[in-house]
Amino acid sequence: MTRLLSFVSFAPALLAPLAGAVLWGLKGGATKPGGVREPALAGTWYPGPRALVVATARHLMRLASAAPAPPGRPVALVAPHAGWTYSGVAAGAAFRLLSPGSFARVVVVAPSHYGGFRGYALDDAGTYRTPAGDIPVDLEAVEKLKADGLARKVPGVTEPEHALEIELPFLQAALGPFRLVPVLVGQTSAEDEKAFAARLALLDDGKTLFVFSSDFTHYGPRFEYQPFGRLTTDVGHKVRHQDGEAVGLLASLDAAGFRGFLDQTGATICGRHGLSTMVELLSRIAPGAHASVLAHYASAELPFVKDDGTVDYVAMAFTREPVPPAKALTLPPPETDVPADAPPLPAAVGARLPRLARAALQTQLIGTDALSREMASLPVAPELFRRQGVFVTINRTDPAEVSQTGKLRGCIGQVFPEHPLEMAVVRAALDAALGDPRFPEVEARELPRLAVEVTVLSPIRPVASWHDIVIGKHGIVLEKQGRRALFLPQVAPEWGWTLEETLGHLSQKAGLPPDAWKEGARFSVFTGQVFHEERRP
Repeated sequence: MTRLLSFVSFAPALLAPLAGAVLWGLKGGATKPGGVREPALAGTWYPGPRALVVATARHLMRLASAAPAPPGRPVALVAPHAGWTYSGVAAGAAFRLLSPGSFARVVVVAPSHYGGFRGYALDDAGTYRTPAGDIPVDLEAVEKLKADGLARKVPGVTEPEHALEIELPFLQAALGPFRLVPVLVGQTSAEDEKAFAARLALLDDGKTLFVFSSDFTHYGPRFEYQPFGRLTTDVGHKVRHQDGEAVGLLASLDAAGFRGFLDQTGATICGRHGLSTMVELLSRIAPGAHASVLAHYASAELPFVKDDGTVDYVAMAFTREPVPPAKALTLPPPETDVPADAPPLPAAVGARLPRLARAALQTQLIGTDALSREMASLPVAPELFRRQGVFVTINRTDPAEVSQTGKLRGCIGQVFPEHPLEMAVVRAALDAALGDPRFPEVEARELPRLAVEVTVLSPIRPVASWHDIVIGKHGIVLEKQGRRALFLPQVAPEWGWTLEETLGHLSQKAGLPPDAWKEGARFSVFTGQVFHEERRP
């Protein structure tokens, strides 16, 4: 059966804009002092379910594995804040540098897109919530940042702001628990930026990371910025070169030069005041900081974007340790389908898939960090990044339950390649547990009594006749009168069916009479590699 729950759909067409343009109508009402700031973007700019958020964040970090990885811990990171489909790999290039527990506190400084004000907006919410869990706000640190006329609570701007929230699930996946200091930036002068940087420096205790959220130049008619004319490939290169100048000034900690660049070019870098503040901060806490450009690409370079505008995305890291020369990631790696002649999945890679599926269920149903840990330890194997069909089967193991209600507890997947294999396994596991219409949703208390099985499918191919189907070798897809049904290769042998019996049951599964396969039906076949969980003691 092929079915994806609506809550795990994550398609570019449904996602948020390419950039942090002002958008009204996002979720997020007023938060009471000490209360919970609810997520405004979950299910649109990034996925909604807990396990899928964690898996996607980890997957994007893994896609950025070719980006530079400077030695030492970063003092500060620069990360973009568009929807994850657009800038997620660039953001992943920054957050992949973090490890669980490496920082106890994170200050996230982001531009405000939902209200104009002077200075810096702080938040008195006690908790920021994302689908990945709750993040406590360090209210004591927030108090240290307050200053009359410079930094204070500004009503109505923090609740809907995407530029800060979009970074949080990455931080949760990469770091685990941490305390948050959220800061939004309005209109600031050089004097404001120096004064607030001095206050931020008070939080530099060796356990605090500073993250500055910004997209770079927004180019095109809707951004009212086209100094090089209508967008073409050549114009895109000019925009990249111009942003490269900005990056160079930031890397050299030249705050005055960066401000002069902005005045001269009018570059529409939405986080410009936050970035100027970053340079002033680093000049105080790490004056010899070394910059690494981790990623730099533009939305117009993404194959699915058809637009008359473009936004540049940049990721940077600043460390106290010297960094060797390295080339930034200039485009996310392309997604490809598994080739028709691909060899079987290596056993060592396949053995990780049931573990991945179980970790997805543990994270979704219990709230553990099992999925983040499992994905962090996966090999960077090309097979895991190719789109490939996969099914996850969940079986009961308790003899009494099997005798009473049967062995199968859920089975769903994707016949045709829709997602990279590692993400396809996570999605299929969630669907099998929570979306198989034949069964109630799996509950957390059941997990110890369930076994997970993953079947990786070869590319599907049609056959001329049902006589070409080999029981025990082929999975079968039957199609007739607009109906379709599928059996995995292991189904018929497990039940001891002949080919004719198998096709009769498959017809019934499709909602047809048991003999419907004999005339007018079309058949396709595939093979499958089945991977079982290691037996637990």
